[in-house]
This record gives sequence, C-alpha cells and structure tokens, in this order.
Amino acid sequence: MPPRDPSGARQQAPGRLPLREHRVRARVSLEDIMTETKISRRFLEAIEEGRYEELPGGVFAVSYIRQYAWITGYDAELILDHYRSRMEQRAEAEPARRQPAARWVRFFESA
Repeated sequence: MPPRDPSGARQQAPGRLPLREHRVRARVSLEDIMTETKISRRFLEAIEEGRYEELPGGVFAVSYIRQYAWITGYDAELILDHYRSRMEQRAEAEPARRQPAARWVRFFESA
C-alpha cells in the first residue's frame, strides 16, 4: 500500500506516484495485468508514468485505473485523486477554445 502519514490520511504525490515500484514489489508484471484486464501495455505504462492524457477519456480512464489498482494492491482512490488533480491542472493550463458558431447563427449574422 502507498505511504500514509500518522493521522491515517493519504499523502499527496508531488509529481508521479510510485506505481511501477509498487507493482514490482508486489511481483506483478505488466503482462499479468494485460492478461487479466485486456488493457493494452501503452495504457498501463501511461498510468504508471502519470501520462493520463494518453488514456481514453471519462469512464474508461477511471475503469482502467481502478483495475490496475485492484490487481497491484495499490489504493485506487489515491491514483484517482492524482489523476483528477493532473487533469484539472492540464485543463487550467490550456486556453479556453472558442466554439465555432452553429451554421444557423452564422446565417443570421451575415444577413
């Protein structure tokens, strides 16, 4: 399990969680996880390295993270907190895109 402080609360991971190290200590290979979950190696490596933007969106990313955590024995909520935090930071860093106007709006604006 990941480290906890004396109060029992989860510690925040600064950059990346030690998922690969935990998996190796638990003697679980990526191939074992791939066989059990049918998740591709590139997605498993993205989870371990904190490259969450490479995961498929929404419920798929959450499901992949939960399955990875279940097999490796890592705290799923800790990984999901890290995932949500990183995705929020990424969303804040990207400039807001202006959505193109619908065709019917452009029609009336040009008249």
